[in-house]
Amino acid sequence: MLKLYRLATLIFGQPMSFESVKAIIDGHAYGSLIGLQEDAWLEAKGSTPYNLDTPEGRYELAKDVAAFANGTGGIIIVGLRTTRNATTQTDGITSYDLCTEATVNATQYAALIAEYVHPTVEGLAVYWVSVNPEGTHGLGIIEVPPQNSDRQYFLIANAVDGGSRIKQFVFGIVRRNESSNDPFTIAQLYQYTQKGKSSLNQTLTRIEDKLDAVLTQGRRIDTPDPEEIYAARAARILNEEEGS
Repeated sequence: MLKLYRLATLIFGQPMSFESVKAIIDGHAYGSLIGLQEDAWLEAKGSTPYNLDTPEGRYELAKDVAAFANGTGGIIIVGLRTTRNATTQTDGITSYDLCTEATVNATQYAALIAEYVHPTVEGLAVYWVSVNPEGTHGLGIIEVPPQNSDRQYFLIANAVDGGSRIKQFVFGIVRRNESSNDPFTIAQLYQYTQKGKSSLNQTLTRIEDKLDAVLTQGRRIDTPDPEEIYAARAARILNEEEGS
């Protein structure tokens, strides 16, 4: 019942999410994918999007996974044909472009993602589902669940340049932005490494701000000057001694 409700919610135009896209797949309603637009939670690919025999192909797979991990999660579906919408500047799913199970080798995909994306993407799932009646062609699914924000940002290792692997310490960050995957500029990357991203740093910053506010408020309250109090006490003691 819950799956049917989520699926109906999606079809009638409610906001998309990782869960709503997954509901279509779990409900085996693959035909409902036709007509959807790519967005922050959905990336559609043709039957052979990643040539894992090349550095470029491996990097593209890692980039797409890292982008969803750095966003709010998402699902990559291999085996769909898309068309560019000139008005919205997004890609819409128009038909099937089904692939074989051998095309999306789940073990190979998962191992490559583990090698290229750091840290490990929690809950990552890679699998293939048959669609045609013969069971020979279907869709490749890569599920990237929403990640704990304390573990972001996910880095891409083994970047490529000019068709060859760079034999240096090279990494990058890419983040999902609406229906595209946008890499951080070097300035943005440097900014985050300088400021930090952990919740501990953010908590300490908030504590410091509150302490500053309390101290500032305390200074505004009219309180006796400690030096004046000391001088008054000293004078009183001297008067008492003189009187005795």
